[in-house]
Amino acid sequence: MNVCFVSLVTVRHGVKGGMEVHGQLLNEGLVRLGHGVTVVASRHPAGVEAETRDGVRLRYARAGQFGSQRGAWAEECTRLVMALHREAPIDVLCCQQAVAPPSLLRFARQHRVPIVVIMEGHEGLALISELRQAWSHKNGLGILPRRAAAFLYHHAQWERPLLRAADRIIAVSDEIARSLRRWFGVSHERIEVVYNGVDTQRFRPDPDRGAAMRKVLGLQDDEVMALFLSHVTRQKGLHVLLRALPRIRETWPRVRVVVAGVGDYLADGQALAERLGVSPHVAFLGEVPHARASEYLAASDIFVLPTLRYEGLPFALLEGMASEKPVLVSRVGGVTSVVRDGVNGVLVRAGDAEALAEGFMRLLADRDLARRLARAARDTVLRAFSAEHMVRGTAEVFERVVKARRAP
Repeated sequence: MNVCFVSLVTVRHGVKGGMEVHGQLLNEGLVRLGHGVTVVASRHPAGVEAETRDGVRLRYARAGQFGSQRGAWAEECTRLVMALHREAPIDVLCCQQAVAPPSLLRFARQHRVPIVVIMEGHEGLALISELRQAWSHKNGLGILPRRAAAFLYHHAQWERPLLRAADRIIAVSDEIARSLRRWFGVSHERIEVVYNGVDTQRFRPDPDRGAAMRKVLGLQDDEVMALFLSHVTRQKGLHVLLRALPRIRETWPRVRVVVAGVGDYLADGQALAERLGVSPHVAFLGEVPHARASEYLAASDIFVLPTLRYEGLPFALLEGMASEKPVLVSRVGGVTSVVRDGVNGVLVRAGDAEALAEGFMRLLADRDLARRLARAARDTVLRAFSAEHMVRGTAEVFERVVKARRAP
C-alpha cells in the first residue's frame, strides 16, 4: 500500500511527545512491512521542505505556522497531498488527530481515497482535563474561557467534519472509543481500537544499565527512586506527587523523586517542593531525550504518573510497564485499558495526594507485591501493547478500508 499520513507535528520537527513517538513507530513499522509511507506535516522550523528518514518520506508545508492548523495549513496540506497523489496514487489517507481541512476531504471523495483517522483524544476531553487541573490546583480558572473557545473552534471546524467523513476511526484505547461514540455519535462499526504500543526491546528490564544510571544520579543502594517521566504541565499531576511526598517520607525517609521532563509547570513545581520542604529529596533533571528514557526507567524502583488529564493511552506508562517496573497511576482515561489495580499496577483517584501516598507506601511495604505487579506489567505489554501489535493492527485496518473501497 501507498499510505499518506497527515500530521501537524512529528519527531522530525524536534517534538517527542506521545503522539509524535506514536507516529514515528507506526511510520517506520509500516515501512518494514513493505508499505510506502509519506508524511505531510506543517512547516519545518529549519525551513526543510522534503527529506527521507528511515525509509519514511517527509514533506513539510512551505507556508503557515509550525504545528498549527491556522493560516495557510489548509491550502498547503491539500497541495502537498494532491502532488503526492499525482506522483503515485495514494491508497489510504491517514490523519493523526483531526487535522484534515475540508478541501482535503473533497479531494479524497473525488479520487475515492479512503480516510482513516487515529484519535488519541479530542477537544472535549481536553476541556474536561482543563477543568480537572483548575480544580486540583485551586487556580487557573482564568484560562477556561479561552480553552472553551478553542474547544468550539476545533470541535466544529475540524473534528466533527472529519470524523463524519472518515471511513474508519482508530481509537488508541477502549475509553477513547466510547468517548467518540458519546461525543460525536460515530457508529460502532466505524471505530476500531488499536492500542498504542512501545518498543519492547528498547524498554526492558536492564539491571546493569539501571545501576550505572543510579550512580550518575548519585543514588545510594538503599534509596528508593520514584520516577516522574513526562512533560511537566499542570495537567500531569506533579503537584499531587509532591504533596504526597511528606507523608511518604514520614515512614520511608529514603525516598527520592526524580522528575525527568520540562514544561510550563516546571518552575511552579520547583517552588512547591521548596514550600513543602522536600526539595532536597526531589531531583529536577530538565529535558531528557526520549532515546535515553529507558536508562532512567531502568534505574527507577517505581514509575509514578499522577495525571489529571483524560489520557488516550500514555506512552510513558507503557514504557514503564515494558521496563518491568511497578506503576502507580491515576485511574483516568485510557489508563484503565492497560492497568488493572492489584494485577499489573496500582490505580488511585486522580488528584488525591493522600491516595497516592497510600498506594506508594503499599508498594514499599510489600516488595513481593511490587515485584509481582512489575512482572505482570511487562507481560501485559508483550501480550497486547507492543509496537509490533500496534503496527500490524493499523495495517489491517488500512487493508480492510482499501478492500471495501475497491469492492463493486
